[in-house]
Amino acid sequence: MKRINCLGVVVADALSKPLTRYPVPGEVTQVITESIRFMPGGGAANTSAALGQMGLSVSLFSKIGNDVIGEFVLNELKRSGVDVSHSCRSRNESTPFTYVAIHPDGNRTFIHTPGTNLSFSISEIDYRVLLNADFLLYQDIWVLPEIDGPTGADLLAEARRRGVITLLDECWGLGPNRGVWEQMLPHADYVLPSFDDMQAIYPGASPHDLIRRFQTYGVENIILKMGKDGCLVSTNGNLTALPSAATEIIDTTGAGDCFDAGFIAGLAHGLPCVPAAKIGNLAAAACVRHIGGAVGIPPFQALLSELNSGKKWQHDEWL
Repeated sequence: MKRINCLGVVVADALSKPLTRYPVPGEVTQVITESIRFMPGGGAANTSAALGQMGLSVSLFSKIGNDVIGEFVLNELKRSGVDVSHSCRSRNESTPFTYVAIHPDGNRTFIHTPGTNLSFSISEIDYRVLLNADFLLYQDIWVLPEIDGPTGADLLAEARRRGVITLLDECWGLGPNRGVWEQMLPHADYVLPSFDDMQAIYPGASPHDLIRRFQTYGVENIILKMGKDGCLVSTNGNLTALPSAATEIIDTTGAGDCFDAGFIAGLAHGLPCVPAAKIGNLAAAACVRHIGGAVGIPPFQALLSELNSGKKWQHDEWL
C-alpha cells in the first residue's frame, strides 16, 4: 500500500447551525442555533481523516496543545484510521480552535484561534520519517508561518529529490500571500488551489490565466478547484473540466480537503490525473452531505464503483 504523509494543521472545530446572523454588541447580544457539534478540522486533519476512511495508509504531521481539545481531536482522527504518532505537542500553547457558523444556504463563516499553528516548525518533527513516503501533501500553506516559504520550498524540493510525489494546497488562514505561494510552486508535482482564494492574489485572473501562470513555474499538473462548479484539470498539456458530483449540500466544510483526499487516493491506486480528480469530486460530494470536515467518506472501492457507473463527467462548455 502506498504511504501518504500530510503536513499541515489540526483544529478543533465547533460547528453550529443554522446561523442567520451574528450577535451585535448593545443590539442583539445573543443568537440561537439548533445544534453544535465538536469534531476535528483543519486541512491536513480533514484530508488525513478522509484518506483513512477510504482505506489508505496515512500519517499526519502537525502540532497541537497539551489540552483536552487536542486529545479529543487526535482520538477522533485515530478512529478514522490516521496515524497521529508523528504529531507534536506544546505545553504552553492551545490547540487551534475554530467556531464554524453554518448558514442556511450551507456557506460558512469562521472565528479562529491559531494556537500552535503560529509556532509549528520543521525542527519539531522527524524529518526522516516525514520524507519516508510515496506522497507528501503540504496541505495548509498560509497557515504555518514558521514553515511557509523558503523552508517549505526546501522541504518539497528535498522530497522530490528522494522520489516522493509532492502536492501543494492552500488555506486562507492568516491571509493569502503571493510571494510565499510562488516560492513553493516550482517544487510541487501537483497543485490543488481554490479558484476563489487565488483571485485574492491574482485579481481579475481567469481560471485559464491562473493555469498558464502556474505553468511558467514548471508545474505540470494543476487542479483548480471551482467550488460548486467542480474543477479544472490541466495535465500533460491537456485541459479537462469536471462538474461537481454533489447532489445534496448540508455543509461545505472540508469539501476541498476531501477532494484532495480522493485525488491522492486515485493517484495512489494508479489512476491518471483526470480519473483521480473524478474520485476527488465524489469524495467532496460525500463530504458535503454531512456536517463536518471529513464525515461519511466511503471506502475507495465504493468511490471507484461510482466512477465506473457510466455517469457523464466532462463539462466541455467550460473549455
